[in-house]
Parts: sequence; structure tokens; C-alpha cells
Amino acid sequence: MGFVKENINGIEIFRISEFEDYGIDGFFTTRKGCGHDSFNLSYKWAERKEEVDKNFRILFEALQIDHRNIFYAKQVHKNDIIIAERGFDFFEYNQEAEADGLVTNIPGIALITMHADCFPVYIVDTEKRVISLVHSGWRGTLQHITENALQILKKKFLSSAEDLLVAIGPGICKRHFEVGKDVYEMFLREFGDEVCLESKKSLFVDLKKAILLDLKKNGIESCQIISCDMCTYEDADIFFSYRRDHNKPEKLGSMVAILRMVRK
Repeated sequence: MGFVKENINGIEIFRISEFEDYGIDGFFTTRKGCGHDSFNLSYKWAERKEEVDKNFRILFEALQIDHRNIFYAKQVHKNDIIIAERGFDFFEYNQEAEADGLVTNIPGIALITMHADCFPVYIVDTEKRVISLVHSGWRGTLQHITENALQILKKKFLSSAEDLLVAIGPGICKRHFEVGKDVYEMFLREFGDEVCLESKKSLFVDLKKAILLDLKKNGIESCQIISCDMCTYEDADIFFSYRRDHNKPEKLGSMVAILRMVRK
């Protein structure tokens, strides 16, 4: 089970099947849609805003999401979390609030984060009916953004670790996340050698492992975690990747992660 590939009205997405039993929709888009492999959902990497607007309208219609009840934040690769108390019209509201993690207990609000190698982390409290969606790049991971989201669920919504179901979506795998010595040493100090890999010529960091360590530290057992094994860098036919294509701006784009409660 886990992340199941589906084609909905010509849009290829991955759905988190385990969430459905709890009335939760969890999705991750791909680069495939409308008969081509450049279904870009990033305004940053588009020539015209209208192109991305069109793609989002197609996506929202395919997934039956009300574009007037969306919440996203301006992602800045930090560890701040916003609690969303109401959604807004995606096409009319220019969000300026900065955060890389979102939380809500309001059914119907679709939380959205943007990705092009960074990991999406989906957290669902199956009892208290609270959801959280996290954009975890290397800076956010280093600053324990997933742990911050878990702490907000526990402190603000009285969530218990045993009631949480967590999914880690596709992101860049350890084989391709080469880093400089400074970043390597920061991760070594923060997480230990479990996440740091060294070859004869290069240094690498395992971001997913770091996220898993934060989950474990906060009482989340392996049986509560759904982990996607796909790599955005390696699976070039499915995903955009900033690390892979940053020297080819015409090939850049973004996918989105979506999480919402469809019932109370």
C-alpha cells in the first residue's frame, strides 16, 4: 500500500492509501499531466503565470478540491509552523506569511506545500482529527522542523504519539544529496553518523534518515510511518528535481504535496 500511483483525468498523482480509512486525503503530484511531462506547479519556474494557474485549476478539479479553501505559506527553508484556522482563494490571495510547516484541525482546508527535492512529511492525528504538512529541505531538517510540528500537535491539540500516522513522501535520496564539509559537519553534530556518509571524494547526507530519527525521538514507531522509496533525482521521468536540473532552467518545475480532512 502506501503511496499508490493513480491517473485522474489525465493527471498522474500518488495517493497515500492508508489515510483514506480516517477520512484524510494525502497526495503528491508528479511531472506528468495533460499528456505531457512538464506539469509544472511552480510560478518561479514558469514563463507565464497563466500556465501555472491553468495547471492548478486542472489539478483542483481532478482531485475535487475547492480552490477557495486552500492554505499554503511562503516557504523559506526554516522550521516555523503556521496553524491554519481558515482557508483562502488560491487564485486571489497572495500569501506573504513565511513557514515551512502547516497545521489545521478544520475539515475541508487543503494544506499545500511545494517541492523539487525537499521531502514532504504528512502527519495525521487519527483521534484528535488534526493534520500537519511539512516541507523539509536540508535547512528545515537540520532545524528539526518535523519535530516542531509534532510538538505543536502535542502542546496545542493534546495529540498523543501513539495516535499519529506519518507519511514521508518522495525526495532526494542519500546517493545524490552531496554536500560541502560545513553542512556535513552540522548534520554530524546534530544527528550523528547515522545520517552522514563519506566516500573517497564526496560527502553525503541522508535527509530521510534524519527525519526518521526525529520521529523516533518523539515516540513515533516504525509501524506508524509510511515511507516512500522513490528519489526525485533518480526518477527523472516522474519528478522534477532542482539538484538534477538546476543548470537547465528550462527543465525546472515543482510538484505539490496536498493534505486535507474530508470528514470530521
